[in-house]
Amino acid sequence: MTNLKWPAELPQLMRLEGLSGSRKTAVVRTEMDAGPAKARQRYTVSTKEFSGSVVLTEQQRQILENWYLNTLGSGVLRFRMVNPQTMEEKEFRFLEDYQESAIDGLWEIQMKMEMMNA
Repeated sequence: MTNLKWPAELPQLMRLEGLSGSRKTAVVRTEMDAGPAKARQRYTVSTKEFSGSVVLTEQQRQILENWYLNTLGSGVLRFRMVNPQTMEEKEFRFLEDYQESAIDGLWEIQMKMEMMNA
């Protein structure tokens, strides 16, 4: 488990409008020559992917960029933040670099993350 946390200066939740989540399967299916496919569990713990966004000021965008690049090593390391569905603190990591879009003097940051031990 990691001691790194989502920066306190940034909003804790991704916007619920447009938030999507999908569980990654832990099941392997093998087709048989005859009859139904066999299924087995590949591993006991799966992840859940989230896509969503936060709206930040320029100062908050700079905090996110510094934290992402320097603290998380360009998003490689895991960190703790609030699960936007359950409001419980869980461990996450970025799946890819986040995207920035300027809107009305603010920044909308699109993120794809996976929640560990889902």
